[in-house]
Amino acid sequence: MADPTRITVLISGSGSNLQAIINACNTAALPNTKVVRVISDRKDAYGLKRAEAAEIPTKYHGVLPYKKKYPDTSENPQWQEARRAYDADLAQLVLADNPEIIVCAGFMRIVSTAFLDPLKSSNVPIINLHPSLHGDLVGANCIKMAWEEFQAGKRTKTGIMIHYVIAEVDMGEPIVQEEFGMDGLKTLGELEERVHMHEHGLIVRGTKIAIEALKKDGKA
Repeated sequence: MADPTRITVLISGSGSNLQAIINACNTAALPNTKVVRVISDRKDAYGLKRAEAAEIPTKYHGVLPYKKKYPDTSENPQWQEARRAYDADLAQLVLADNPEIIVCAGFMRIVSTAFLDPLKSSNVPIINLHPSLHGDLVGANCIKMAWEEFQAGKRTKTGIMIHYVIAEVDMGEPIVQEEFGMDGLKTLGELEERVHMHEHGLIVRGTKIAIEALKKDGKA
């Protein structure tokens, strides 16, 4: 049998989507795969404990030291220098494990070309879970935005997608999408639950499709 496809997962929070990937590895849903490391930008992310329980190496890579090293004293700080230095080091951390694909599973940072370019040069695709359909809602708080539009009578449906990561936020080519209705929902919390219910299956499906595309191209 060929060596398993090496996956690095980036997270920021509870890691329920990470858990879906861990559970799917080496099953029909995600055959011959291995999560080689889980990296979080938050030290207290519960997803790190999930990884440790599955005996997967972890790494905390926080941004605060970079903000201290590259201060931004402008009136409206953007922390561009800090972000790029953080992203460049993140790329090196990731590439040290020789992964074949990167999965952003609830990773709440917007990455710059300082991260994207080294991965592209190494032919390592990056995919991301986003709680909206392609070209609909972008950036953070999409579930809340969808809920507010639903309450205002401006939408009846929303969705989620797995897409390739490019410099333009949430605009990379979609790999797989899933649309679902919002009728009957009473609270934002209920919408969040419905989104998460669909996410766990979709992130596994999207990862499998992306890996199959890699193999077809001879890169995995």
